[in-house]
Amino acid sequence: MIATSFALVVCLGMLAAYLIAGKKVARRPQFAAAALCMSGASLVQLVAGHVFDQGWASLPCVGVSSLGCAFFVPELVRRMASRGVTNMVRCCIGACVVLLFVAPLSNVVPFSVFAVIMCVLPIGMLACFTLAEPAQPKMQSTEGVEGQKIPCVLLLTILLGSLMEGVVAGLDETAMDWQGKLLVFSVAFVASAVVVYATLLHWRGSYNSAIFRQCIPVMMAGIALFVVGGNVALNLGSFILLVGRQMFISVVLALVVYMIRYLESDYYLLSLGVMLGATLGSVAGQLLFRVFEAPQGELLSPTFIVLLMLFVFVAAMYLSDASNLKTRWGMIAIDDCEENVGMTIEQRCRVIAQSKRLTPREQEIMMELARGKDRQSIAAKLFISEGTVKVHTRNLYQKLGVHSKQELIVLVEETGEQAFE
Repeated sequence: MIATSFALVVCLGMLAAYLIAGKKVARRPQFAAAALCMSGASLVQLVAGHVFDQGWASLPCVGVSSLGCAFFVPELVRRMASRGVTNMVRCCIGACVVLLFVAPLSNVVPFSVFAVIMCVLPIGMLACFTLAEPAQPKMQSTEGVEGQKIPCVLLLTILLGSLMEGVVAGLDETAMDWQGKLLVFSVAFVASAVVVYATLLHWRGSYNSAIFRQCIPVMMAGIALFVVGGNVALNLGSFILLVGRQMFISVVLALVVYMIRYLESDYYLLSLGVMLGATLGSVAGQLLFRVFEAPQGELLSPTFIVLLMLFVFVAAMYLSDASNLKTRWGMIAIDDCEENVGMTIEQRCRVIAQSKRLTPREQEIMMELARGKDRQSIAAKLFISEGTVKVHTRNLYQKLGVHSKQELIVLVEETGEQAFE
């Protein structure tokens, strides 16, 4: 709770500084300093708290570590975005596998050894990114899409998912013993890795489907079990919610990478916004858990569970609809299947549209033609008549100097090949 509250305050401060004064932490020395802050604060907390028994040091160390994490994450996201959506999903799967070994390790080796290992992890990540940086290709930037800088519907979705997570985090903290938590979390990490791979990479689900038809319902199912009461319900409910949460995190991170890489969203603003939504939702969930105390012998108040699930259901219904109407990422597959040397069809078409001064409608029609769509399907998707599509297509061909849809497709493909320096 303390660490989450610190992170919330830091994110608010950084977001305000960026929006009001245009100041952001984005240089390489600042990125390195953030990693050092995370490692150094954890090390100081280890030495002061567990070697010299100075518990007072925990609070400032948590604050410094949260500050370093908030500085570190936007740059981390930017670098991950350069590697693509599929790679981000694979990293999430890898993280689940690593956590499977880290959780039992914390209970087997001496705490001081485990803490030192955790202290050097940020430095290790910094070294990996520094070594890999020269191999990353550079791509020409294109003008961002209006309204895609930081979609409110995405932040509300993250807030909704984190709210449920915060409730269960408060419950686990007060009711679940360490041995039970270790077992539940370890098994959940294995299941999460399998589910994330199958759903996001093998079945190629869409963002909208993964978030609102899988992640949130699974998390709700976990909370619903708490109404039964007892250790079995606590362990099984926490396991189900944790699987949904890990998948939710993977989908959100993949979506952030997609928006930064292919929609030219502001990586710094988007990263801070995601962190703000997650921390705010988690803090709110833990506060709700403390306000609505459960009756004797029950995990959570049944009334509270019903009201929470009703709220989540209604909110998810609205957000799933809004994500389709107000943004263009809702039904996109969670992979890089359309990527051609680092650019999607949509991105290549925007490059052409800027150079040829196409109208927004001509750009939309060009994207559909480049995907091989016919006049009838384009008219149905854009809610215009086939005659209007024919007129725009004729004007589009004249501006581009092509005479057929096949020539337009070739032009778009060649644009993708010439986009790198």
